[in-house]
Amino acid sequence: LMNEEMDIICGVYYVYTGSGLQGENQSWWPKQNIWEGGGLNIGYWSNDCEVWYQNRLADIKAGKAKLKTAAEWR
Repeated sequence: LMNEEMDIICGVYYVYTGSGLQGENQSWWPKQNIWEGGGLNIGYWSNDCEVWYQNRLADIKAGKAKLKTAAEWR
């Protein structure tokens, strides 16, 4: 997939930081490079991955989740 397509899947938004015109990418889900470097990436979709996904999805639906930067995903 192209980067733009991956950004759509991950729910990436360009958010202004409030410091002039400066902004940063934030997302609902970790981008591929973050996921690949994380502890849940063991080469297949495990039960732990599914539990994490379902909890994150529930928080998003309930309005409790927020967009995260790459640094916050790490």
